[in-house]
Amino acid sequence: MKPVALALLLVLACTAGCLGTAADPPPADEIAARFIAAEERAEDFSATVTVTAGSENVTLRLLQKDPDSYRLEFLKPADLAGTVAVSNGTRKWRYDPATQTALTVAGPYIKASFSDPPYPGWAEEVRGYPGTVVESLAEQNASYRGSETIGGRTAYVLEVTGESRLFAAPTRYRGAVHRFRAWIDAETWLLLDVEMYGREGDLILSAEYTDPSVNTGLSDDLFAFNPPTGVEVRPMPTAAITPLFLSSIDDAWCYGVEMPSYLPEDYAFADGAHLPGAYTILWFTDGTGELEIVERLYDPYREEKVLPGTPEAVTLGGDLQAEYVSANGRDQLYWSAGGYSYRITGGMLGRDELVRIAESVAA
Repeated sequence: MKPVALALLLVLACTAGCLGTAADPPPADEIAARFIAAEERAEDFSATVTVTAGSENVTLRLLQKDPDSYRLEFLKPADLAGTVAVSNGTRKWRYDPATQTALTVAGPYIKASFSDPPYPGWAEEVRGYPGTVVESLAEQNASYRGSETIGGRTAYVLEVTGESRLFAAPTRYRGAVHRFRAWIDAETWLLLDVEMYGREGDLILSAEYTDPSVNTGLSDDLFAFNPPTGVEVRPMPTAAITPLFLSSIDDAWCYGVEMPSYLPEDYAFADGAHLPGAYTILWFTDGTGELEIVERLYDPYREEKVLPGTPEAVTLGGDLQAEYVSANGRDQLYWSAGGYSYRITGGMLGRDELVRIAESVAA
């Protein structure tokens, strides 16, 4: 799943069909090359993984289709059984059956999301362990440490030792890994086990993979989540993301922000903010009144900031259905289209004027 070192690919190409058996194992660099090539060919991956990090341990079912599409189904310990973390790259969910709650976050906010999960926070990183081993084997010389049987499978054992830190352990305190061992399946060339050690030889983390499989055609439906009936759905907290601030129309054009083609008389651009893929907010003024136009990634689980009152149904050009409301000295028109929600708010401009602006935005 990661780009491989050219040298390892050349080794693999030159030795294809010439590898020995567990009784007559190939050299360490050939084992590494086979493992790396198997990871490169993996379009999807699934396995049951048991991870131990200090006093913490979990067993989970891992399904992964690409770096952004994954599903973690926790099996052990008992108090975590049924907990699910799932993402398809455009929406992430975390479901806790013990509290009957589901947290969700969408789009570009996924990487900025945070909250204390019911499982150890490092557990989600289990999906990246094979990639970490690939990167290190591509950069470091490995030593052959024999063969062992794991879950009825013959595995070649490779070891990498570095005088300096090889990488940071995917654990709570990101301890420095100075040595690791990887158990590679002698038939499928997939990872069966990995152990990571600190400078003093202390075991930081171990992970055992049961029945790993690749390229089984995992369905996209596995990476979506429908909350069970009665579950409370809440937005997942996110860290603040600094948007691009727009101080002029030239800034807006530079960042690909589209302006409305119609504005009320004497209104001109004043300010704006743009977070690609997430939202665009534009402010206009005539010196006394203000006009705000908001385009935001549509999220059915996020409360929209609409004015109070009973909305009036309005049809925009192209048969778009919108709602108009007037309250507290302001008028507002809002609708959804193309995966985004739109909201136009102005100071008593009237329904017809807002519709005209909206149609110039939606054109």
